[in-house]
Amino acid sequence: MLNAAAASQSRLLAAQYVLGEQTLAWHELADLQARAKQFSMPLQADLWGWGQIYKTAGSVTDMAIKTARMTLAEAGYSGQDIDTTIVCSSSLQSGTEAHQHFLREFAGQLQLEQSAITGVSLGRCTNLLKGIHLARGLIHSGQARRALVVTSDAISDERQRIENFALFSDGAASCLICHADDTSRGDTLLASGGRQDLSQLYQGLSAGLVRGVNQDLFSSAGITLGDITRLFHSNVYLPLCQLNEMQAGYQRAQLYTDNIPRFGHCFAADPLINFIDARNNGAVSDTGLYQLAVSIPGARASLLLRKGSV
Repeated sequence: MLNAAAASQSRLLAAQYVLGEQTLAWHELADLQARAKQFSMPLQADLWGWGQIYKTAGSVTDMAIKTARMTLAEAGYSGQDIDTTIVCSSSLQSGTEAHQHFLREFAGQLQLEQSAITGVSLGRCTNLLKGIHLARGLIHSGQARRALVVTSDAISDERQRIENFALFSDGAASCLICHADDTSRGDTLLASGGRQDLSQLYQGLSAGLVRGVNQDLFSSAGITLGDITRLFHSNVYLPLCQLNEMQAGYQRAQLYTDNIPRFGHCFAADPLINFIDARNNGAVSDTGLYQLAVSIPGARASLLLRKGSV
């Protein structure tokens, strides 16, 4: 039973995403056979969940602007209505000049010149959920009323599109985090958080970190693992996903794996994209309790959502 006293003051709304404009089937990837041999992976698409990937000829900035513009349009806001913007990416170029160029283009096209823009870049594939957690904290502390959260990433070296844990797609996703008093739209953001142990950085995914984060989130919300209707996780290879999450106590029926073959791993955007697709396909109910989560070596980030109002 959800603890009503733990109901969040913040709401997640107008979630949108874009994928690269070019589609390639797994067997069309030029380096697949060499990389599969390097990683000792048999060429069995059904085993790994290989399907197709999306790549872009554009830039990370282009995708960030496109998805953010879609989010603002759905919410009925302009950039001038947004007091905080959080950009989450592992793919932005480093250096002062590159950052200034990005800010000028991104903020200028979206009318975000007066918005406080913060970057989240060291969390790898947890970046988006960490950005949402940061936005939620700003909302709760009264430092912001409307926060735009955007993630955008793309592969720069095509050999790295095929890794020993996932096939990568280029893409971006975005949403607004708003105070519940500011809007009745969207979904209730019940809890968010994460744990990190960098001593495990080279030890693979940790079911222990999953259990630790769940303990934090579930105790604050007054729920148990069995109350989770569906877990929206990263689209890593199917056996890796199932092993990590099921070792932590999830049942196979709680896992959302539909998008692993549909587009593979879209960096930090996976959980939000998966939630959007499930919602659009009628697979998110008013009575369900939904968890978005990402595990990477050394860290876990997660949040809890309820469709509509609590």
